[in-house]
Amino acid sequence: MTLKTPQRILFIASIGNPRPYRSTRHSAGHILLDALTPLLAVRMPLTSSQHQPSSGPLFYKTYLSPSYMNESGPKLIRQLKTWLSSTQTDIFERIVRPGHIRDPTTTTTTTTPSDNTPTGPNPTRPEWHRRGTDPTTLKHLAPTLVILHDELESPLGKVRVKRGGPDQASLRGHRGLISVFESLRGKGLYPARSEATGGGAHGELSVLRIGVGIGRPETRGRGDVAKYVLTEMSPKEFAAVRGAAGQVMDVLADEFYWEGDSQ
Repeated sequence: MTLKTPQRILFIASIGNPRPYRSTRHSAGHILLDALTPLLAVRMPLTSSQHQPSSGPLFYKTYLSPSYMNESGPKLIRQLKTWLSSTQTDIFERIVRPGHIRDPTTTTTTTTPSDNTPTGPNPTRPEWHRRGTDPTTLKHLAPTLVILHDELESPLGKVRVKRGGPDQASLRGHRGLISVFESLRGKGLYPARSEATGGGAHGELSVLRIGVGIGRPETRGRGDVAKYVLTEMSPKEFAAVRGAAGQVMDVLADEFYWEGDSQ
């Protein structure tokens, strides 16, 4: 197996609405994140350091926005900045660079060649090797902000992936995305200002927008769209949104090793 070197750290944030609108179509991003979280633990390697085995994921963080959709940006970007400026810098400088990545092993039972009698446990390859990753060759990490959101007009459960901000692909009037990009711009993170990024172990921020389809209202009278997105999802809709998690996980697994330019 050819081992790959991690290239990116992922801040995976869902935007939507808090209760009592947590289960509405407009909060499909939150429902998607709920379904995605257990998959991340299985698919993403390098979950912790050998010195801090209970510290949780090292190279990604999940964040469910507690704000209303049109106010998503400020709190989300504060959390992103905190994670990038403190936690991840510490991880790279104090854990990754010195080679202190946790090396979890599984055990198998070995047998003697003469009578096939079990002789005891035998360590197998490190977990990150079995997942095809080699963190010892890591030289730098660049951050990606992943935004999970609802996608009006797209077929139910269909995943649409777009990289970059409104200059690369229209936000189509999505108030949550507009708020996030306004906050990114206000903090100098996207497009990046040199004084905001700080250099060091991280490259400039890339943004990956992942929308999950919620369909469209049958009519377009005044207030029809607002009523549609703020309606509770049916069991069929829940299943379709949650079912998109596998495809999204594939996208994030690729992003972890993406060597492309930011933006």
